[in-house]
Amino acid sequence: MSDKVKIFSLGGLDEHGKNMYIVEINDEIYVLDCGLKYPDNKIPGVDALIPNFDYLKENKKRVKGYFISHFHDDKMGALPYIYREIPAPVITTAFTARALEIYSKHVGVVNDYKYIYINNCGEKIINGRKFHFTLMTHSAPFSLACSIYTDQGYITYTSDYVIDFNPLPLEFKMSMPAISELSRENILALLSDSSNADKPGHSSPDYQLTPHVHDYFENPTGRIYCAIYGQNMMNIYELYALAAKTGKTIVCANKVTEVFFQNIFSQSTYGIQQKVKFDKLENINRLRDKDVVVVLINDGGVLYEDIIKFCLGEGISKPIEFSRDDTFIFDCPAVAATEIIATEALDATYKTGCKVVKLGRKEINSMHANEEDIKMMITFLHPKYYIPVSGSFTDLMTNAKIALNQDKHYNYSNIFVLDNGMVISGENGNLKIDIKASIQTGDVMIDGTDIGNVGNNVIEQRNRLSNDGVVIMGVTVSSKEKRIIGGPDVQMRGFVFLKDSENILHTITELFLDQVKIYLTGYADEVSYEDKIIERITRYIRRETGKNPVIIPMIIDLDK
Repeated sequence: MSDKVKIFSLGGLDEHGKNMYIVEINDEIYVLDCGLKYPDNKIPGVDALIPNFDYLKENKKRVKGYFISHFHDDKMGALPYIYREIPAPVITTAFTARALEIYSKHVGVVNDYKYIYINNCGEKIINGRKFHFTLMTHSAPFSLACSIYTDQGYITYTSDYVIDFNPLPLEFKMSMPAISELSRENILALLSDSSNADKPGHSSPDYQLTPHVHDYFENPTGRIYCAIYGQNMMNIYELYALAAKTGKTIVCANKVTEVFFQNIFSQSTYGIQQKVKFDKLENINRLRDKDVVVVLINDGGVLYEDIIKFCLGEGISKPIEFSRDDTFIFDCPAVAATEIIATEALDATYKTGCKVVKLGRKEINSMHANEEDIKMMITFLHPKYYIPVSGSFTDLMTNAKIALNQDKHYNYSNIFVLDNGMVISGENGNLKIDIKASIQTGDVMIDGTDIGNVGNNVIEQRNRLSNDGVVIMGVTVSSKEKRIIGGPDVQMRGFVFLKDSENILHTITELFLDQVKIYLTGYADEVSYEDKIIERITRYIRRETGKNPVIIPMIIDLDK
């Protein structure tokens, strides 16, 4: 009997981040990556967005494993939150497992993960099913592609990758023997990265940091400062190798950078390949300026906040004395929702007086497959069906057109450009979009360690607070004596200037007192009086000012 196959996405299609792809084979569910994305300023106070995973909750017993391709948060950031509700073995490398443990501790959601470690490329039997794993070249070390066997062929998920035949450290090197072995198999469907599909040529060597900064290390005029994303391990490796080659001492600018080098970077073989001296920031004046590389490492908007604080001398025991002979390497291009703070951070570096080397996406390519990389992967694996994943709708369409123009057997019946929740299903080697099936998808908001309890009403209140402020009013009463004991006290914050608001304040106080008196008659319960106060005062403020602040009435009844 032929395997019944379903393929769909809970996140990662028509968006950047939140990658989560589901492969169902008969009664088995395998989750390919489990990522998050960061919100924009329209949803204040929310730390991250993860995929709606109700489908996995409803089918909890059928979830047989989570495959995590590498340690980037758009690939594993949602797993701590989802795993604690739906535990299943985590299939990944030892390095990525270590990074997951550190990340889980960082976000305050620690789980007792059960791992299936992938130590070697090639075939492995998991849950009685054959898998094939391949090391890929990406900015994260030990990145994996995963292929799941069905009796109609493999379903292959590349995750993020580039094609690079240049000499690379083993941690970043694609396993060509494993790809060659896989290419001899029947590939039913290929899920391939789309993030850089619109870029011509190969990604290599344009992702490299070394050509842009080599001269500053070889011929320094002062100290070198470098701000870099912690998830861009390839560029960090290059920085490390340059420091080793030129005899520089790496000075960690903050605790986050120290922890990164001690707990994540050291888990690979870097320490064996290169020996570099490290020192603390408080010892920087004991070192010759030309021998120092000060490194700032973090991720997302937090890195930009660290840059601003560092340049202003905040959070360090002794402010840094910058010089015009120093060089500040800004290797952290803005990502979605961070453009404003990225600009502020760049301004802060210029204000130090250093020579600033700004490296954006025009100078350094992200390590995602460009057009020629995608063509080569299709040529290697020659899949029967092609499914672009991971990117905006434009990215997905561009990727699909690359396959369509390959002059092979591809056409509109075997290239699927999907949206989250759309289902591909089939058996006997034939797949098609199931127009009758649809999986519920969407965003689940993470606020601290709280999952999904931040609703639209909370976000609306936060936006109102940020835009129109708040009016808080309180009074102490005795319902038995039917009189006011203390107050009323009315406070307005972020609403109108008090010097311009005497009449408004007086009217709000009178409206509040009217409702308090009704409450003291005993004809209003606590819920109805609050609603009535909010309704009357909101109506008045809108009419007078056009604003819509949050209204918070409080009646403290000493007899209740």
